[in-house]
Amino acid sequence: MMAKGLVMPFVVIMAAMRVAWLCRRLPLDQLVERIRRVPALPQSLRRPEDFEALVNRWYRWLPPRGFRPCLKRSYILLDLWSRCGLEPKFHLGIRTDGGSRDGHAWLTVDGFDGAEKPDEGYHETFVA
Repeated sequence: MMAKGLVMPFVVIMAAMRVAWLCRRLPLDQLVERIRRVPALPQSLRRPEDFEALVNRWYRWLPPRGFRPCLKRSYILLDLWSRCGLEPKFHLGIRTDGGSRDGHAWLTVDGFDGAEKPDEGYHETFVA
């Protein structure tokens, strides 16, 4: 039981490092598809809610650096949830408010309530 408690954080850190490495090398459309191509985790570790909780707790300290929190979180969870056997969709959206623009990234997964709901007013510009 203790080993599982150490394995999940290790998987999160490795996913973040993999994402950071891929982000420097691939354009967005290829990046998202490449992040998704991961081996499945053993059934005992397929707990997307637990991975989400770890990423939400640690994203500030995880690579890649220089990304907005929502984008970093979405990339890392895309990797982890794909390893859990889910098929997450990656979304980018823009909201215009009084002449200023704000971007946001989020994931959705059919049949999984853990996925983030985007704030109102974001118009999708990219979905993969």
